[in-house]
Amino acid sequence: MKTVSRFLSSLSDTINKLTEMLLVFLLLALSILMVAAVFYRYVLNDSIYWSGEVSRILLVFISFLGSAVAYKHKAHIGIDIFIERLSGRKQKVLNFTIELAFLLFWLLVFIESFKLMPIFLMQTTATLEIPYAYFFSAVPISSLLWIIHILNNIFSIVVSVR
Repeated sequence: MKTVSRFLSSLSDTINKLTEMLLVFLLLALSILMVAAVFYRYVLNDSIYWSGEVSRILLVFISFLGSAVAYKHKAHIGIDIFIERLSGRKQKVLNFTIELAFLLFWLLVFIESFKLMPIFLMQTTATLEIPYAYFFSAVPISSLLWIIHILNNIFSIVVSVR
């Protein structure tokens, strides 16, 4: 059990570092694109016609990937006043239950997102005429990241209880 926990911890940490690096790149790309779009619009009296769609794709990915990174760092808002009042073992049982609920939710999101993908493959964006599936692919990708981080937390709780 400890071997699986160590593997999941290493996998979760590695994936999180890669995701953080990708997020830095996406944020940089979004920032450069927005500055360029404003420059073209107000200085050159021209526009980058595709900047709106690309910035939306970038923002969708930044949001979904960022949520998984925030979860890994326990940066999401939570009400832990009740958990802190419990004894050590009861805290772990409650945390395990919460993590299990998260796991079931993100497994459902992951599975259902693939059922919707064919619909989004048929629809295209107005300007670039690319399938909306590119936007929507952020959902299964980020849900997979969440699942890995949640499994890491679950195994950490189980190992610490033993």
